[in-house]
Amino acid sequence: SPAEAMASGATWLVVGRPVTRAADPGLAFAQLRQQIAAAPHGRGPVP
Repeated sequence: SPAEAMASGATWLVVGRPVTRAADPGLAFAQLRQQIAAAPHGRGPVP
């Protein structure tokens, strides 16, 4: 998920189908932005 990626230290996200194929792409994008904003940012544990 975007939140998991951000928590693991991702600095870039590539998102396509979850937005472009949604019934309401605007709403899907808004929800995605909320998830990203609420996610903890930074490096997670190193394996």
